[in-house]
Amino acid sequence: MPASFRTIPRTLATDLPAWRRTDAVRVRDFSFRAGQLHDGHGWLIGGLPFDPARSDVTTRLGDVEVWRLIADVHHPVHLHLVGFQVLSRSGRPPLPHDAGLKDTVALRPGEAVEIITRFDGYRGRYLFHCHNAEHEDMAMMANLEII
Repeated sequence: MPASFRTIPRTLATDLPAWRRTDAVRVRDFSFRAGQLHDGHGWLIGGLPFDPARSDVTTRLGDVEVWRLIADVHHPVHLHLVGFQVLSRSGRPPLPHDAGLKDTVALRPGEAVEIITRFDGYRGRYLFHCHNAEHEDMAMMANLEII
């Protein structure tokens, strides 16, 4: 085995996007929580149950946005087809494991995490959702449309 495969480099990536909060064209808040639906219990994003026909977020290709994700219980939040960086956790600096480009961030109970991303590369409708299997199976997801 080559020596380069035996050790992990101190820095895995050096070409991360240089997004700044001041680059954001908007800030959005999303709560991830349990809720009562007309047909029983469900998991909600932004107070709404999933509707595959509805666009919950519409943004333009190339826009930079800051999203504030707020949890009631543990929710690993995943955005399809876009990478993001963690800006803060409940007003504090990101944790060491938050470094780098992410597609999923773990929200702890009662936590608010701010992320920043640039929607580039893809137009169309995509999902963001909780990656807890039980929550995912109960449609804790929302549609993101990039125009």
